[in-house]
Amino acid sequence: MRIAILSDIHSNIVALNAVAADMSIRSLEGAIHLGDLVGHGPRPNEAVERIIELGIHGVVGNYDMGVLDPDAENGRALLKPGHSQALKDVFYWTRDKLGDKARKHLSELPAQIRLEEGDRTILLTHGSPERPTEYLYQDTPRARLDELFKGSGADILIVGHTHIPHITELGDNLFINPGSVGRPTDGDPRASYLIVDTESGFRAENIRVTFDVESVAVDCVSSGLPEEMARGIRLGISV
Repeated sequence: MRIAILSDIHSNIVALNAVAADMSIRSLEGAIHLGDLVGHGPRPNEAVERIIELGIHGVVGNYDMGVLDPDAENGRALLKPGHSQALKDVFYWTRDKLGDKARKHLSELPAQIRLEEGDRTILLTHGSPERPTEYLYQDTPRARLDELFKGSGADILIVGHTHIPHITELGDNLFINPGSVGRPTDGDPRASYLIVDTESGFRAENIRVTFDVESVAVDCVSSGLPEEMARGIRLGISV
């Protein structure tokens, strides 16, 4: 198996198309996404439609769940605690712009995907296996990660949500994050995704892809999103 893992596209169709183009020149058997197809960026419907067109199956993210909640306040509670007024405005903007086709697709996404490769189990989720809103970082306490590996029965845990890529060995386990396609926040504005190869053992490689960052930043502002979104895209940072 040689597949791509994408996460946190966040309504950035330009970055998604750049990643799709990069994927097309590699010998891949398919792709899986880890949720948060929408939010933050200016093209939520186009991003969901492109994922459907590419045939990429995946899991639901916390932002996807938030915009689908019929109660806006409940939905907003699924976002990062203490988010700014700008991020609140983006949430309401995304919720209002999301069309029926995108809503239907997001509502049908599962919470997890489990793959069996040889004697190893790979679990793919947005946040933690227990909660899509739980952030799992490289410095998350080892005891918590061990608890999640044991509770889920996974040998390899691949999650999104933090927008920060890493490939971390924890004894016999692997803890991996592909980073964000559309909203990197590690100081590198390039799109980030992962290639997983299980042909001989298990190999994971982080890929960075250049896209037209400025066009997305301009689109954010012209679409009615706060200027902070454009700044975050330009710099590859959280706002």
